[in-house]
Amino acid sequence: MTSTGSSSDSSAGGPMNRPLNSHRLPIPPDLAAGPVVVGVDEATTCGRPLRAAVFLSLALERPLVLVHVRRRSMPVIEGYVPVPEESVMGEQVDADEHLVASLRGSQDLAGITWELVTTMGEAAAELARIAEERQAACVVVGKRHKGFAELVHRIASGSVSRAMVAAHKWPVLVVP
Repeated sequence: MTSTGSSSDSSAGGPMNRPLNSHRLPIPPDLAAGPVVVGVDEATTCGRPLRAAVFLSLALERPLVLVHVRRRSMPVIEGYVPVPEESVMGEQVDADEHLVASLRGSQDLAGITWELVTTMGEAAAELARIAEERQAACVVVGKRHKGFAELVHRIASGSVSRAMVAAHKWPVLVVP
């Protein structure tokens, strides 16, 4: 059975009752008020998810928050004294500056309001934390490439996209 409807349907809950953006596209009524949040690792590898997030940000007329999560360089184990965070801070600052320069140079973010948030920890947990804090309208994540290194990483830390979808708190767009 096929059912069709008209875009001019003004019945309760129909498109005429939804708020519209400046392009006259309906905005989902249950969408959170915050930004579009996207996980980024490097400007060279986050292209498709970043462009999808930019598209959503423009369509929803929301700012874009890019989240870069650094893994801890050494695991914290009981009885083990880790290297102080300050000793690797200079390298992290250089890497963050390089990421910002790469993102600005990529032209994917031209004409859009964006902010880069850098944090340290487990990627899915940190992305979820920031999305929750910012009341994200939508979260965009990429699906990793295949290969042995990715298999080892997935076994060790799990899938970020799967964890974000499992959170059930906001719409998630997974971009291959």
